Amino acid sequence: MRPQVIYTHGGGRLGNQVLRAAHWTAWAMENAGEVEVINFAFWPYAENFATWREHPGCVFPLRDGRANRVARGWAGMPRGLHGALEYKTRLQRVVQAAGRIWPGWQAVDLDIVGEEKLALDAEFLARVKRRGVTTCCGWEIANWPLVEKHEAAVRELFRPAAEFAAPAAEFVANLRRDHDLVIGVFIRQSDYREWHDGRFFFPATQYAIWLRQILALHPWRQVVFVVASEWWHEPGLFSDLPVHFATGSANVGGDAIRSWIELSLCDLIVSPPSTFSATAAFLGSKPLWPVAAWNQTMALDQIFAGGIVGAAKHPVFSLAVK
Repeated sequence: MRPQVIYTHGGGRLGNQVLRAAHWTAWAMENAGEVEVINFAFWPYAENFATWREHPGCVFPLRDGRANRVARGWAGMPRGLHGALEYKTRLQRVVQAAGRIWPGWQAVDLDIVGEEKLALDAEFLARVKRRGVTTCCGWEIANWPLVEKHEAAVRELFRPAAEFAAPAAEFVANLRRDHDLVIGVFIRQSDYREWHDGRFFFPATQYAIWLRQILALHPWRQVVFVVASEWWHEPGLFSDLPVHFATGSANVGGDAIRSWIELSLCDLIVSPPSTFSATAAFLGSKPLWPVAAWNQTMALDQIFAGGIVGAAKHPVFSLAVK
């Protein structure tokens, strides 16, 4: 039996979890036949994706087995129990702790607060091969060259489930009937009041200014903006702009996965540094247009391509995408 790595937890929500899963699956692809990864941290998100809904145990390389059966049982429990067991609570930490005491297992515990890093390289593979099971927790666990090498294959693993993909596609298609340029806009606030000392927290009024600047750069095109945000915004702030709120935004009341998919279907995405927008750009193979400072004037040469790989190389977006 191949040695297994159980990734138990590592911080963050949808964007961060997709990012980490991309690294783990790229590493497993590169070392096919030598190692197996069970991404326990991704279980709460599996139902959103076509592949992982069929394989909710999040084992890669894909296979049926006990992890899938356990994950289906977990998903079928009453939601009240999930609050006691899921992300950042005891079940994932119990599994991580088992790596320290279970015979034949080992544990790799990164200091998340201290931003300790782990390279998914040959040295780590050799370490994993010394034991049957390795539990691992932490956030900055990565191998960017492998993500870039296996990017197309990794992307296919994160195609949304049909129940989310179909309405998102219809939503954007309806906008395209009357517009020839659909621009996604991600307004990230909440925790951005504190992250990097509030450097990337911008009020909705500032986003409205940027959207007007973008319109001025496309005078001969029919532009429409798809605005996604986890905070509610006064619609009147955008009343003079061609703005539609994403169906997963707080203004509409949907789930974040819906906003994520709709952003991925836009022609490009305007956003502060964020794994949410970067992974959406990765899913749709779309460019990013970063907003990074109060005094920024929007310009076409600020746009960059490359999804999460391009974001990791960008001088500002790389603060979030690591």
